Parts: sequence; C-alpha cells; structure tokens
Amino acid sequence: MEYQSTVMNRSGEGDFASVLANIRQTSTCPRCSLPLSASMLCGNTRHREDREPDSEVILGSAPGRDVWFIRSGILRLQRYAYDGRRQILSLFLPGEIIGFNGEFREGVNVETVTQSGLCRIDRRAFDTILNTNDELRAELFRQKQDQLDRLHWLTWSLGALTPEQRFCAFLALSTRFMPYQPLPDGTTILSMQLPRADIADLLGTTVETICRINRRLAETGVIEIKDPSHFRILDLKQLTALGQIEGSFDRMVRGIVERRSRLDDLMGPTSGSQVCYCGR
Repeated sequence: MEYQSTVMNRSGEGDFASVLANIRQTSTCPRCSLPLSASMLCGNTRHREDREPDSEVILGSAPGRDVWFIRSGILRLQRYAYDGRRQILSLFLPGEIIGFNGEFREGVNVETVTQSGLCRIDRRAFDTILNTNDELRAELFRQKQDQLDRLHWLTWSLGALTPEQRFCAFLALSTRFMPYQPLPDGTTILSMQLPRADIADLLGTTVETICRINRRLAETGVIEIKDPSHFRILDLKQLTALGQIEGSFDRMVRGIVERRSRLDDLMGPTSGSQVCYCGR
C-alpha cells in the first residue's frame, strides 16, 4: 500500500515523528478478498481470528480442518535443529492462503511473527469451491509460485551470499511488504516489523552480526538508523545492488504488490463481487 508523503523541513530531513505517526495511522488492516461463493462469507466472528505474535497457527503435518487466509501481519515457517537452533524457512504475507493438506512436513510449524489478522475457512467447503472456481485455482497457483521463488532465493542466498548481502536484499524486499513512507527527496522510511532474532534466523546469521551490518550500512551512507525498528533508506538502488537482486527484484515483489493492491482496493460485498469478507 502507498503512504502519502509528508512535507520536508528546511534541512531536508523529514519530520520523523510526523512520518512515523502517518505510517501508524495509515497502516490499517485491509479487508480480505477471495473469489469465493456467497455461502463462504465469513462475517461470522468464528471465522475471524486476531493473533498475538508467536502464536502457533499450524503444527507441521498434523491434520487440520481449516485453511488460513492472512488478512494482515506476517507469519513464519520454522523448524528446530537437533541442537535446538531455530531456522526460519520462509515468511507468509497478507493475501496468501496456507494450511492445505500435506503442505507442510513433520517437524515444521507456522507461527505469527507480528500481530496478525486471519480468516479460518473450512477446508472441505474451500475445496468444493476450488474445484469449480478457475479464478481461485489460478490465484493459488500464483501464490505458490511466489512462495517457491522466495524459498529458492533464500536457499541460494544462504550458500552464495555473505550475511551483509543477504541483509541488504532483505531490507530492499521489505519495502514491498512492510510499512514504509516514501519521502519527496526519494528516500524511504521503513518500519521493520520483524525482531532482529527472526531476521537472523531467516538469513542464517546472528543478532550480533545484524547489528554490525546495520552500523556499517549507516556509516557508508546506505541507510540511516532512526531507532531499532525504523530505517531511512537513502539509496534503494544501491541497497538492491548490494543484495545481488538487481535482475530479480521486480519479479520477486510483483506478486506481493499486486496482492496487496487487490486487498486495498476491495470495496466489500456491496460491490457485487463474491468475497470472503471480514467486515474490517
């Protein structure tokens, strides 16, 4: 989603307090949208769940009766090694659907990273609609392709890139699915929603390394650290180049941007479209 730019002061620096307030005010939870039948309208509160961070949603290969539509927030797919170390395998983002039978293997689970809004949809009813709804099947195919692309990038980057390169790529990609504020001078304020421990476990490094990388990027003028959760990205092109994703950035974020746009543009069930509607 886009955020309106704020007026810069004379020094050229944005009023950070105003920028942050604007991000918080405009980062509202979008209404969820799925091309489902009218019988699947989930205005009933039993279909709607708001979860706190670190709440378990799916336990590995355990059978479940529901699929989950992510209205807002970020979820993580994770597992623990024999020595107790955690590895985050991927992230799931607003607009995506997870929880299909056999989707995850034993030993992994899905948890919320941030405060998250979810729609819980009965799997049998969902499968019935899926069998007759070409649009929904096509959307699910696109989502799984996007998720596979993210997993391939992460697997490749862990073997081919340095921790600093991986972190630069992650920051650049985050501008497409985390709250951000474009400023008139071309810079961007990014609100980092993931804790540093999660970033470290996702990128295969340590919290201490992430802190050192942040300082180096600030010293070289790529970013400006406003506080531990907010960065001013001074040169997104340079950040993308440092992350070795120049040729794949647009492809990797296209689905994320389009999905978020569909969520933001939804007018609700009165628009005549058949949707999964949470009334929020």
